Amino acid sequence: MVAGFLLIAGGGFFGLMKTIRNDVERQYSQASEEPLVDTAHLFASLLEQEVADGEIDVSRLRAGVESAYEREFVAQIYQIRKTEIQTHIYVTNAEGIVIFDSEGGAREGEDYSRYNDVYLARAGAYGKRASRTDLEDSRTTVFYVAAPIFDESGEKMVGTLTVSRPETAMAPFAEESRSLILKASFITAAIVAVLGSLWAYWIMLPVSRLTREAQRIAEGRQASMPEMGIAEFRSLSIALENMRRELEGKHYVENYVQALTHELKSPLAAIRGAAELIDDKMPEKQRRRFLDNILTETNRSEDMVRRLVQLASVESQTSLRKLEKIDIAGLVVEELTELSSVVETKRLQVRSEGLDGPQMLEGDSLMLRIAIGNVLNNAIDFTPENGSLEALLSCENGKLVLKVIDSGPGIPGYAEGRVFDRFYSLKNEVTGRKGSGIGLSFVRATMELHGGEAILQNREGGGAEMLLEFNLML
Repeated sequence: MVAGFLLIAGGGFFGLMKTIRNDVERQYSQASEEPLVDTAHLFASLLEQEVADGEIDVSRLRAGVESAYEREFVAQIYQIRKTEIQTHIYVTNAEGIVIFDSEGGAREGEDYSRYNDVYLARAGAYGKRASRTDLEDSRTTVFYVAAPIFDESGEKMVGTLTVSRPETAMAPFAEESRSLILKASFITAAIVAVLGSLWAYWIMLPVSRLTREAQRIAEGRQASMPEMGIAEFRSLSIALENMRRELEGKHYVENYVQALTHELKSPLAAIRGAAELIDDKMPEKQRRRFLDNILTETNRSEDMVRRLVQLASVESQTSLRKLEKIDIAGLVVEELTELSSVVETKRLQVRSEGLDGPQMLEGDSLMLRIAIGNVLNNAIDFTPENGSLEALLSCENGKLVLKVIDSGPGIPGYAEGRVFDRFYSLKNEVTGRKGSGIGLSFVRATMELHGGEAILQNREGGGAEMLLEFNLML
């Protein structure tokens, strides 16, 4: 769009400047004609003082003109230096025969009655003409303006006086104007290009932001329509955001109910089956096993509902509702401490790095605490007894990166692209059970709200590695 705007604006501007430059010559020609009219009538009026018995005496005019052409002068007209008179005069009698020519008498004796300047003036009209000395070169044009000469009574025309001026006399002024216009055109074009680009960018930026956020929504990622400065785009952004919330709310509730119903089927079926089999005649040992199964499935259902509530709370947000300074290193240490009993039970070797000093960023401490706890719990669950666990915090390429590395079986190839999907879980080879499939969805949603990214990948030599990448607080 920016290129198209500049092309249209540039084309229009070029056409305008070309028209102006081409019009300069015509404007200067028109401007030079007006003083020729004044000069012709002034000289004609003076020459009328030399008319006697219907005859024009040009002797005094001839002497005066010759003296004028011999004068030496220098006139600095702005950037143009003028040193000679370029205006010429010729006079015709009543029949249109030239009786005086200021250019050395070259035209004297010739019949000019059919030339427009003389012909029109003798007819009582405005006498003017423009003729070229070289028909192929417009720069050789000479402009002529004639005025009538009357006798002593002022009623009878006894001749005409024509003043002429070559276009070359005005050429330096026209050329200077063209140069100034050309220079101003380049400067103005550069300014228009810069301002036009900034304006187009200013207009397109909200559209790009709206498109980018709409794409994020289409991909199922956390997004919200950005604030817009332009009133029209601000209204559009608000309308799209309202539509997004309405559609997303309906879609989310539908998916939420379907997924919850599906996931609760197994534990509820197990609880019901165990409850139906328990009776007073069942051996105590078998009764205890069924009761333990009911308790286990009940805890599993409670955990799933709790995690779903947490996930729903995070996924319903398009931006963080509160921001506070958080020590990520401190959160990791606290979560490791809370999980120390599980670590000791499985006899895991834990190595930490970068957790000694504070590493600050802005965010929601509760969300991040739950997310980090989910990551560490997930790593411990998939790590076999006597295995190893690493929690490494470092700054890489302007980001704060938390790496949690386990020595478990890693991620099967078929599951690599789905580990963050809601309710998708893998069977734990250590416990033989599947998780809720909600923990990693919560981690991804939390990281997106914090402008970061969650990555789970296999490591060479075995095990998996979870990366939580945060933008550093400026």
